[in-house]
Formats: sequence, structure tokens, C-alpha cells
Amino acid sequence: MRTIAIDLDDTLNNFGETLQSAVFDHDEESGLSAEVFAEYLTRVRGQAREESALLSTEFTYFKARIHQQCYRRAAARPDGVSFVRELKHQGWRIVICTYRDLRRAGAVTRQWLDENNIPFDHLFMAGNKIVFCRSWQIKHLVDDDPFNIVHGGKHGVNVYYPIMAKHQGLAAEGARGFRTFGEITPWIQG
Repeated sequence: MRTIAIDLDDTLNNFGETLQSAVFDHDEESGLSAEVFAEYLTRVRGQAREESALLSTEFTYFKARIHQQCYRRAAARPDGVSFVRELKHQGWRIVICTYRDLRRAGAVTRQWLDENNIPFDHLFMAGNKIVFCRSWQIKHLVDDDPFNIVHGGKHGVNVYYPIMAKHQGLAAEGARGFRTFGEITPWIQG
């Protein structure tokens, strides 16, 4: 069976755009002052990492809550939805492979996929998608992460990525950038 792994955020949806432009209202239930709420939101939008050695902090909890809202609000790419549906129709096995913490975001992720009529066979969280694809013997990965773009080809994984500003100047051995998902179809049919 032909299998393809596909990322969600900034690949099948507009997560980054949603994170930057959505309005997030300060709520009293968060226990944060309006000033701290605004500071944390700026840090999340700037992709700041937690500075503490602790696994869970007030900031990481805040970040998870903001990301949850973005997971719900992010718009699906219509060409991506069509692409996945067509592959499923052709008998491909669809593996949604994400960096999202599915322990926290599994339900909202499945709901979003269902609401956008995106068929899939498996949903996995993977910290290293190249290793994941190799383990599952998946030859094709659609993903926006620069690490996967640069290193996938060296390890036998064909990576296809939506062309974005962050990809400028990458030494992408064998990876192919696309503007629309339709461009991928002839690349994977061989």
C-alpha cells in the first residue's frame, strides 16, 4: 500500500498566520494580570522558548492554551484538503504526522480533521519525522519544517514543502517546494 505522511500546522492549515493575527481575549480565569497575559502572548507569537528547566510552567501552560485556540481556528488549505481526499480515493494510506502534543491536543485535532473532511488512517505525534517515516517505511513526507527539508533526502524520505520565507537559502537535498498541493501529485506517482 502506498503511504504518505502529512504535517498539519502551516502545511495543511494556516496555523502561523492564525497565531499572529487572531484576537485572544484576556480572561480572569487564567489567573494572569492583563500585563502578563499580553507579555506571554507576545512571547508565544515570537516563538519564544521557556527559559525554565521545569517541564511545566505558567508560560508553557499559557502557550498550550493559545495553541489549542489556534488549532481550532486555523483554516484548512482547500488545495491540501482536495489533495488528501484524492489520494485516499486512489487507495493511499494517509498518516497525519504532527509535532503537536496529542495528549493535550488529540481531541481538538481529530475534531478539526473531521470538520474539514480530511480523511486519514493514522494520527501520530513525532518529534523526528524522518525517523518516524523510516520506521514506518514511508517514502513521502509533506512538511514545512526546515530540518526535514534539509535532511529527509539523505535518509531516503522524499520531502515536499509549501514554499515559505523561512525556506530561503536551505540546502534541500532532493526536497521539492510547491506552491499548490497539485504539484505534488506527479512527483509521488512514480
